[in-house]
Amino acid sequence: MTVDQPVGEFRSTLVTWLVHPVFRLAVLAALVASAAVIATRSDVAGVESLRAAFDGLGWIGPAVFVLTYTVAATIMLPAAPFTIGAGLLFGPLVGTVTALIGATTGATGAFFVGRLLGRGAVERFGGRRFAALDRHLDRRGFSALLVVRLVPLFPFNLLNVAAGVTGIRVRDYVLATAVGIFPGTFAYAAVGGTIDDPTSPAFAAAVGVFLVVTGAAVVASRRMRANDAKLADEKSLPVAAVSGERS
Repeated sequence: MTVDQPVGEFRSTLVTWLVHPVFRLAVLAALVASAAVIATRSDVAGVESLRAAFDGLGWIGPAVFVLTYTVAATIMLPAAPFTIGAGLLFGPLVGTVTALIGATTGATGAFFVGRLLGRGAVERFGGRRFAALDRHLDRRGFSALLVVRLVPLFPFNLLNVAAGVTGIRVRDYVLATAVGIFPGTFAYAAVGGTIDDPTSPAFAAAVGVFLVVTGAAVVASRRMRANDAKLADEKSLPVAAVSGERS
């Protein structure tokens, strides 16, 4: 038995557990149960009482939430409920910052999970979508990831893991992730923070910013695709034909 065989078996077992719905459902159920126990024992009822209870914890409340969000994103649980929850507990502004830190840290954790699993395991996890994502990131790196983060062309969890086996640098990945998910994070946190008053200015502003930034990113994504298609067409032409057009 070679050294690579135990490593390969470990990776195969790990990816099996991570993508298995029962495992992820069990973790989610444990988080929900913990929240229910805390809410019951603290005798809080209603949004305002819940916020007051977390306010009483000081900086510990956001810190624990960031840690929870980080773990959840690393093991690829849905991110949106946690972002909405951050807004509900801490309000739109603090909730946005809290969720942004948790989501970015968790996405970075999933990035390293992808590197640990290796390309073969991630390809099995992502399927055809991984091949498209791999080509997209390989061409433009930071700018491509930023656009993909702004426009949800690929699922959040798949993008996190798949990026780990691409050529993108960790620094570029973290920065593009933090900047790219900000509009969506702000919008979801505002939904949670204004859930008891959906007609508030904060909610309208969040939706407006999200739509404007997303619209701009869609335009940028289309231009990038058009440029890539043009470049691919030029590469497919005979050298003489291309030279003749440019002469």
